[in-house]
Amino acid sequence: MPVVATLLFVVIAGMMMFDDTVGSVSNYNGIVTGWGISPIHNSMIGVVLNSAIVLLIASLLTYIATHFQLVKEKTLLPLLFFLLFQLLTPALVNQFEPTHILCLVAFTLVGTLYAGYQEKHATEKGFIIAFILSTVSLVEAHILYLLPILVVGIIQIQAASLRTFAAMVVGLITPYWIIWGLGLVELSQFDFSTLAIPLQLPTIDARLLPIAVVIMIGLITGIGNLYNAFNEKIYTRATNGFINLLSSYITILLVIDNAHFIQYLPILNGCVALQACYYFSSHTSRTTSIVYYTLVTLLITWVGWIYWGNYPFL
Repeated sequence: MPVVATLLFVVIAGMMMFDDTVGSVSNYNGIVTGWGISPIHNSMIGVVLNSAIVLLIASLLTYIATHFQLVKEKTLLPLLFFLLFQLLTPALVNQFEPTHILCLVAFTLVGTLYAGYQEKHATEKGFIIAFILSTVSLVEAHILYLLPILVVGIIQIQAASLRTFAAMVVGLITPYWIIWGLGLVELSQFDFSTLAIPLQLPTIDARLLPIAVVIMIGLITGIGNLYNAFNEKIYTRATNGFINLLSSYITILLVIDNAHFIQYLPILNGCVALQACYYFSSHTSRTTSIVYYTLVTLLITWVGWIYWGNYPFL
């Protein structure tokens, strides 16, 4: 199944090089006025670059799941589910979307967080996490929304201390201090109003159906994982517990800041992919196997309908 999903993604991405582009639905602005990352539309380079980053994220999710013991044995299930979830939204496939850089950074920080498990003075990792967030925020402000949940993660992996949080404060300030000190920007160019979330009700649209399905899969597998976690060792409970928290947090951000939902969607897809991986790898009953194959088959069929059928919601 993972091989099928990978081949399906490569084939569809290749096909998208010669098809009409589904336009970007979000703007990417940084804290520094005039700085940002632009999508690449109608370009073979854009599709190839985007596909490479997506496959890299899928590989990173697989590495996180096995290296940090989210699952008991090596598996490619994170790659399988992540690619299928991505394919449900054509705008994430047929052009370069900067949101994938944010997703790659987000899960790199999750790996950094896990590497500091039970470190009494995880000052280096605290600084690195905050420094990377702050640096990326120069060109994409919304990544700073991850800061609160990463602070919670530091507490959950038992690496919290005053020194760690002090290092994070220094890490947040350092990139701004450097570019201002080098004369690259003026103080007046720092615009933190970019972080403001417009208060508006989400627009109900049939095109949001794939997002609703991903959220539902995350909810069901997340609840199932909570019950199963009681039988796991403390480390596994901590790592999987944080993924559940991150998934819930990103879902809330996606709903509240619905005007920029595309910026959070790949991170949500990655979280739910890890949740589904843990659920299906830890439940080995016949019923669970039937559910797994049925779910994957339905997702592949849906993807085929989107790109080769008369899918009505594009």
